[in-house]
Amino acid sequence: MVRAKLMTTLFVAQVCGSTGHSISLAVGSIMAASITGTNTWSGVPIAVGALGTALASWPLARLMDRTGRRPGLALGYGLAVAGAVLGLLGVAVRSFPLMLAGMALFGIASTSNLLARYAAADVSRPEQRGRAMGIIVGGSALGSIIGPNLMGPALALGARLDVPDTASPFLVSVAGYGVAAVLTFLFLRPDPLVLARRDAAEADTGRPARLARSLGAILADVRVQIALATLSISQFVMISTTSTSPLYLHDQGHTVGTIGVAVSLHLAGMYVASPLSGWLSDRFGRMPVIASGALLLILAVAVAGLAPGHAGATIILGLFLNGVGWNLAFVSGSALLTDALSPVERASVQGLADLLMGLMGAIGSAAGGMILGLWGFAILNAVGALLVLGPLAIALLRRPALAPARG
Repeated sequence: MVRAKLMTTLFVAQVCGSTGHSISLAVGSIMAASITGTNTWSGVPIAVGALGTALASWPLARLMDRTGRRPGLALGYGLAVAGAVLGLLGVAVRSFPLMLAGMALFGIASTSNLLARYAAADVSRPEQRGRAMGIIVGGSALGSIIGPNLMGPALALGARLDVPDTASPFLVSVAGYGVAAVLTFLFLRPDPLVLARRDAAEADTGRPARLARSLGAILADVRVQIALATLSISQFVMISTTSTSPLYLHDQGHTVGTIGVAVSLHLAGMYVASPLSGWLSDRFGRMPVIASGALLLILAVAVAGLAPGHAGATIILGLFLNGVGWNLAFVSGSALLTDALSPVERASVQGLADLLMGLMGAIGSAAGGMILGLWGFAILNAVGALLVLGPLAIALLRRPALAPARG
C-alpha cells in the first residue's frame, strides 16, 4: 500500500511537471526567432533549458543523497515556478536575456521529472525496475500531450489577466509546476531513497556492511560506461534533431495547429512507449532494448531528414519515431545504470548521469539551431544518424556479462 501511494504520487507529479515543461518545446524556438529577428538563435532557449537541467542534476542529486528524494524533487519543481514567471515576463517585454533566465530555471523542472524515475526504482524490486521507471516516465506522455493543447485556454485566461498573447502559454507552466511541487512535498512519504536503503540494510543483515565504491571504481564498471554513453548520446541526437523542428515546420508554411500536433506526437513518442520499454527491458534485458533504440533513432532521422518540407505528415512521423527510439534507450539505459549501483551509490551517480545527459542536450540544441540555419534540416538529421552509428555502436560492442543488480 505504501509503495503504491508513492508510485501514484510520483506519477501524478510527473504528469503535472511535464504539462508545464512541454510549453517550452512548443513555443520556445518560435518566441526566440520573434524576439531576435533571426532563426540562428532559435535553438538557444531549449539549449539554455537543457543546460539548466544539466547543472541542477548534480546539486539536486547531492541534496537527495543527504536528505532523500522528496526535498530535492519538490525544490526542483518550486524553482521551475519562478522560471515560468521569468519566462512569461521575458516574452511579454520582449527581453531575450530575461526569457533565457526563465528557461534556465524551467530546465530544473525537467531535472525533477528525470530524477523521479530513480525514485520509482527505489520502491521497486530489482526484477521490476524497468517497468516502474517506464510507468513514471510514461506519466510525461500524458502531460506532454495536454500541455501544447492548453494554449487556447491559456490565451483566454491571459486575456482576463491582461497578459500578452505571446506570454500566456507560460501560465500553464506556472500551474503545472506549482501543483507538482505541492504534491511531492506533501505526499511523497516515506521517502523512496530512505525506503530503498532500509530494504538493502535488512537484506544484508548478518553480512559485512556494503560500502560505496569510489567514483573511479564505479566508472570502471562497463555497465556504467554503456549506460552513460546510451543516455548521453541518445539525448544529444534527439534534442539536436527535434528542438528546432517547430521552426522548420513554421518556415515551410505549416500552420500553428500542425506544429502543435508535431510537438505533441513527438513528446508522446518520447514517453507513451515507456511502460512497454520498461517491460521489454525487464523481459529481454537492457542491452537488446538499447540496441533497438539506436536503430529506431537512425530510422527516425532518415525519415524526417529525407522528407520534402511540404510533407508535414512524414516529418511528424519521423519526429514520433525519434521520440520512441529515445525512449527505448532512455528507459533501458537508466535501468542498466541502476542495476550497476547499490542504494548508497545511486543518488550521486544518477545525478552525474543526468548532468552529462543534460549537457549533451544543451550542446545538441544549440548546435541544432546553428546547423539548421547554416545547412538545413536534412543535414541536421544526417549528422544525428552519424552520431548514433558511431559512439553507440562502439558502446554496444562492449557487451558485458551483466552481473546481478546491486540491490
